Amino acid sequence: MPDTNVPVRRDDDEPDDRSVEERMRLALGKLGTVGTVGQGGPAGAAMSAQTGSQRRARFARTGEVPVERVPTSRTAGDAGRELAVEKEARQRAEQALAEAQANVASLQAALARSEQANRAARDTVEEREAAMAGLRAELARAAQREAVLTEAAQAEAERRRAAAKLKREPAPARKPEPVRWWLLPTKPDR
Repeated sequence: MPDTNVPVRRDDDEPDDRSVEERMRLALGKLGTVGTVGQGGPAGAAMSAQTGSQRRARFARTGEVPVERVPTSRTAGDAGRELAVEKEARQRAEQALAEAQANVASLQAALARSEQANRAARDTVEEREAAMAGLRAELARAAQREAVLTEAAQAEAERRRAAAKLKREPAPARKPEPVRWWLLPTKPDR
């Protein structure tokens, strides 16, 4: 909702010179209240007392104030040289920018290649580590089989030694008893 306290200017309203001047004076602190020039404020009263009459402020119009051109140290030749220097500086800056952009592109390509090589190396390392883990597991199984076979071979060797020992050592020798022929049963006659 628009503020109702702010006056709205319409295109069909033409500003009155007097109201514009009063607003300007009020803005500059020349009048205490809005009214005609020389009325209602201490500034207006002081102005009337000084001049003796009510006087309207006058603003300079075009042509009333002399305008002087201050000569500069630049001449047309200097401006042309400065323009040429600026153009050359711009070309150098554009060339440096193009070189920097090409350098950035080449560094990005090198970075991409190194990342790809790094990924390939990591993949190779992972494959080799997986192969080594498989070989370690197979080695552990082979060592376990070897231990079982060694234990079985030692048991077999022990059993053979025990069997050979039994064969080599005859049973404890008994003294041979003499044959007692006289005690042998006689043959019945027929």
